[in-house]
Amino acid sequence: MKVFLKSSGFQTICVLAVLLTACSKSDKVPSTKQDGFEWGSFEEAGISKQDIIRLENEITSGSYNIHSILVLRNDKLIYEKYFQGEDAVFPNPAGVMDHNRETLHDCRSLTKSIVSACVGIALEQGKIHSLDDKIFDYFPGYSTYAIGDRAKITIKDLLTMSAGFEWDETTPYIDTLNSEINMSIKPDIIGFILSRPMVHSPGTLWNYSGGCTQLLAEIVKNATGTRIDRFARAFLFNPLKIDNYDWFVRKPLTPTDTATVWAPSGLRMRPIDMAKIGSLYLNGGMYDKKKIFSGSWVKQSLHWQINTDGSNEGYGFQFWCTKPMIAGEYRDVIMADGNGGQRICMIPSLGVEIVLTAGNYDESGSLSDELLNNVFFPAIQ
Repeated sequence: MKVFLKSSGFQTICVLAVLLTACSKSDKVPSTKQDGFEWGSFEEAGISKQDIIRLENEITSGSYNIHSILVLRNDKLIYEKYFQGEDAVFPNPAGVMDHNRETLHDCRSLTKSIVSACVGIALEQGKIHSLDDKIFDYFPGYSTYAIGDRAKITIKDLLTMSAGFEWDETTPYIDTLNSEINMSIKPDIIGFILSRPMVHSPGTLWNYSGGCTQLLAEIVKNATGTRIDRFARAFLFNPLKIDNYDWFVRKPLTPTDTATVWAPSGLRMRPIDMAKIGSLYLNGGMYDKKKIFSGSWVKQSLHWQINTDGSNEGYGFQFWCTKPMIAGEYRDVIMADGNGGQRICMIPSLGVEIVLTAGNYDESGSLSDELLNNVFFPAIQ
């Protein structure tokens, strides 16, 4: 059974990985801290390794196009493995690539959760006054569009993808009928989004929209005076000791256009750094004894704020929410989700985090979600 919907998107095995492979055989792990995490073992984590090792063998033999798997419990890295596979470098196909801890990987729509984090930081800095602020307060140059229900849209409505705009990302991401692709070729991206017809009252119905995320990034820029990628570097990535990443910037299309950081899906990161993002949320906004944002923001972000169009899914602040059976109980599972199989999966009640990257872009269904449900969740005790 599929738990999570697909999200939008543009389009030297290292020494530590060798050590971890050895650890998977013996459950003896080094105690040194690497890249922010201590090593742990399957045994002490209460996670069965048999099925995970079987999956590793299947991936190595070419059965699945999975590029990395990281499993953590209580901030200890239990398992870390990288694989060769067909991949892309946003937004273009890149052929077969070798992956290791230092390899940047497309995040695709997992980028949306990073944008959300930046909104939370700007809110706590007082640069954004309230999530109930009307979005047109941050776009004074577009006041001509602030009419009717459109004038009522709040920042919270963007975070929960319930702005009410007409928006369709159900068609393939190579088709200009897809609203995100259509947005990508417009010189005035903000005007394109804000002028969309309203089909629902704000805050009432969820509709997947990269346009909502692009507006959030522009709100951060307009509120702080700092472009979203630079804001993230200063206040999110630097505190997390993330210094190797890339964020796609669309070049100006006309002499009056400006460069646009692609907020819905343009980020590339190392999977180990994706794990730091999950750790930040699982630890209530704290990382390495430093507060990045408050526990209140974490609680709101990971809370099931609105139902999606899936039968057993909800949405928080640019995070997916569901409640599968794990270790004998129905538990909240929160997901940062990117097209092709990119996942930061958090199970707060168990302190478990699972990071997956893959190259299954624009395919129907979700292999990563199937593996979470059929391999990883049953392994947790």
